[in-house]
Amino acid sequence: MHRAWEAYENAWVSHFVKAHFEALGPDPKIVRPWNMEVFGPNIRVGRALHVVTRSDQPVSFTVWSPGDVPGSITIGDCCFFAGGVRLLAGGSITIGDGALIAKSVTITDSDWHGLYDRIDPRPESKPVTIGRNVWIGDGAFVGKGISIGDNAVIGARSVVTRDVPANTVVAGNPARPVKELDPDGPYKTRMDLLGDPKGLNAFMENAYRDALKGNSTLGWLRSRLWPKAGD
Repeated sequence: MHRAWEAYENAWVSHFVKAHFEALGPDPKIVRPWNMEVFGPNIRVGRALHVVTRSDQPVSFTVWSPGDVPGSITIGDCCFFAGGVRLLAGGSITIGDGALIAKSVTITDSDWHGLYDRIDPRPESKPVTIGRNVWIGDGAFVGKGISIGDNAVIGARSVVTRDVPANTVVAGNPARPVKELDPDGPYKTRMDLLGDPKGLNAFMENAYRDALKGNSTLGWLRSRLWPKAGD
């Protein structure tokens, strides 16, 4: 049943989701892909995209810009997006390889309305650039014109209003540096985890087999209809 469910999700991605990307690299894994919205042109993603959604935590990648000034979202390889993430581009959002974007993060390159003119169909935008192996914590907000350097960490609920240097941990509203990381690491990244897709698939298959040992279709049905502790 687990294999059948994964095949169903993968088929949904291939049929309903992939067509909305300008480019989607190989080996994407989108959990409950019917809760993901990809809207607008020029949305490009590298290999091994990983997205986890729920019905109450949809994920949206949105480009909203005039036709003669096309916006774009560009995402590197092996990036992860948790439920509730919103990417909103009127101009340009670029995210580097191996990024970890936690639940309910918002990244936008525009305020979408002016302080005085709130009906302008061409609101100002400034590019957002997020480096490689960046980790953005739960509920953080990254605003227009921000650049975040490689390996940086953005604390949960932070509001990022100024550039973040590489190898720096920031937190707060507005976000301020709280720690410097060793630029030499050594870092272990999603690029290491997903560097061998076949090996990773074999590892996950064995992990699922161990986790589901002793399960049965009747047992699963009983857990849905008459749940008990430990299900």
